[in-house]
Amino acid sequence: MLKLSLIFLAFIAVFVLLLRVAVIWMGKITGKYVGEKHKAAETIINTGKPPTTWIYNSAKKMAELKEDARGPTAVKIKEKARNICLKRLEGLIKYFKTSPLCRDEETRKILLDELSKVGQTWREKDWEEIMAIGPTPPSLQT
Repeated sequence: MLKLSLIFLAFIAVFVLLLRVAVIWMGKITGKYVGEKHKAAETIINTGKPPTTWIYNSAKKMAELKEDARGPTAVKIKEKARNICLKRLEGLIKYFKTSPLCRDEETRKILLDELSKVGQTWREKDWEEIMAIGPTPPSLQT
């Protein structure tokens, strides 16, 4: 009976430790996810450009093209980068519409308006122009 009790106690101890590790791990993953969303929104609003993590693969492919930076392959890469960034921006807007991490509804409205303005700019302007010099961020426009 004592042996069975010790085995049961050891099982409970291991289970509690594994549960604790899982909770810590999930907290870190969630923090990273939320942090990336907020950092991306801040970068977009402040610069008018997508975060480098969003365009890294496209920039890498463009660097590989070297001399054919204006050819049909380059155009496809740029268009794909634009579509990916617009899709991610829409996801970011959707996230902030329901996020409980906004200070208040006025802050949420300002944030969503700024992100929507940037999205409109990305749709209307030439992508190469946006990536090279970028527009004046909506928050700095008067």
